[in-house]
Amino acid sequence: MTKFNDEQKLAIEFHTGAAGIVAGAGSGKSTVLLNRIKNLVEVHNEPQNSILAISFTRKTADELEKKLSKMGLGDVNVGTFHSICGRILVQEGITLKLIQDWQVANYLKSVDKNVDIDDVKSFISYQKNHNKTFTDKFIPKDSLYNENELRVFFKKYETMKSKAGLCDFDDYLTMCLDILQKNKGKYTYEFILVDEHQDSCLVQNMILQELCQSGNMFCLYDPRQAIYSWRAGNIEYCINFDKYWENPTIINLYKNYRSAKNIVNNANKFIKPYFKNYEHYVDSEAHNQSDGEITIRTYGTREIEGVEVVDKIEELIEQGEKLSEIAVLYRMNLHSSFVENELKRRGIDYEITNDSGFFKLKEVEAILSYLRLLHNPHDDQAFETVFRSRNYPLKYLKNDMLDKAKHYSGLHDISTYEAFVTMEVSEAKHKRSIREFENSINKLRLQVDREASVITLISNIVKSFNIDSGIRENYSNNDEINDRLNSIDVLKSFVKGNNLEQFITYVYSNNTKKKSKKNSVKLMSIHSSKGLEWNNCFLIGIEDGKFPHEKSGLDEEARLLYVGITRSKENLYISQIGLGESGRGNQFILEYFGDIK
Repeated sequence: MTKFNDEQKLAIEFHTGAAGIVAGAGSGKSTVLLNRIKNLVEVHNEPQNSILAISFTRKTADELEKKLSKMGLGDVNVGTFHSICGRILVQEGITLKLIQDWQVANYLKSVDKNVDIDDVKSFISYQKNHNKTFTDKFIPKDSLYNENELRVFFKKYETMKSKAGLCDFDDYLTMCLDILQKNKGKYTYEFILVDEHQDSCLVQNMILQELCQSGNMFCLYDPRQAIYSWRAGNIEYCINFDKYWENPTIINLYKNYRSAKNIVNNANKFIKPYFKNYEHYVDSEAHNQSDGEITIRTYGTREIEGVEVVDKIEELIEQGEKLSEIAVLYRMNLHSSFVENELKRRGIDYEITNDSGFFKLKEVEAILSYLRLLHNPHDDQAFETVFRSRNYPLKYLKNDMLDKAKHYSGLHDISTYEAFVTMEVSEAKHKRSIREFENSINKLRLQVDREASVITLISNIVKSFNIDSGIRENYSNNDEINDRLNSIDVLKSFVKGNNLEQFITYVYSNNTKKKSKKNSVKLMSIHSSKGLEWNNCFLIGIEDGKFPHEKSGLDEEARLLYVGITRSKENLYISQIGLGESGRGNQFILEYFGDIK
């Protein structure tokens, strides 16, 4: 943009008081944030160190800091809520020693050795973000455990963590809030700017009120893109901005500079019914008055969907489109597996955000590592992954057994696997586990020598190391158990031919160096896509019960879809699995397109 529109100018030139900036998708909110800071310093002569800019993620905070530095505004305070709170705690002389995942697991397992760690961790974090501890009345949240059980877990976790002098990331916020409330006015800024305020939690909102006693609060948000309530983000603090800040000015940045006209209009049509009671709702308006391509495809299976999505990707590439302008977005990581396989099979470079692809699923990665170890017992990385997978019979061996094997392998110039099965072990039960593991590997290697099919090897690895029963033990959510068990069958479906070496080469062909290429198709969850944009977006796997997910609130699921459909600049390709219970289309498809039968 070479000039600012009227609403952007109002936001940029806003000086004192509270302002809520409803920044729609593609409305240039980052530009507004940067230029509002510039205006404060250069026009109003406000000291840079009196300004605090808060960004939602470390990455966006780093980018903001770099841009401000280039603008000669390097003394402006920038950070995430956690980093800002961390700085205050350090200034107070508080030592921050962050708890590790294995310590969390140990503390919770001291209550119940079969605990679902993720479930309890999520519950504890949710309560802390609502400023609750184990003695308080809890904020309702779905869990596998009842309130009394959760209170026991929570108390044990906090007690043992405190004894060890440790803290978690949520403690950064709650400890800082306590300090701010006890030391009114000690840590304040004259001007505070907050990005992505629709995802702020209660504790963060309370921290803002302590840090900004001047009332010069400037929050950018879009209620339509609030997608983090599952980790305590609360749309309340932006929807009802006037409850928390005195006489605020509300400015709507409604001009969309990103997307084609029909993409913007269809997004408006879809999301507007979910915001009929929001007094400041305004439809987005497309700056680009040309239309893009919007299509809907219905598939019987994810496998067919994967093939046809990549067919279209190949067509776009042949038409001259850059790989970096193509993205495949999905509600759940497992939905990417068939698209990933097709891209890999056809040699099309791709990148999966957060290393969360199908081949990185814990059980899939474990099976692949067993295959690598069978093919080459000197593959130390494969053995280490196998060991850390903790499948039967290595389930209860301590981590120091791996460290000892590595040390022994270095002394005797042998592989880590060879060291593991030959080194001296004192405890009889550990000896038995190692011997059983070695015997299973040897039997499977005989099958490799006899040229057993790769599919047979996968089946026998699952049986030999109880991988299926391990999944049932390690996960409590039936949907997740079924998806992870199904991933084994999906892996088998990717096998073409019976050559083990060729299959291993195929799986690892899209290596780390390739995945770091800028010119690659992007695969990511919709949550990860927020703030990004591409010429061509594929939104896959829309299916009642999966998207919208049956265990999530419909409003938030709708906002998640809105985020997905507003990533596209030109073309949007949407696909659904089946036609839903109505036989006319899945719920979100009907709401977006209307009846499609």
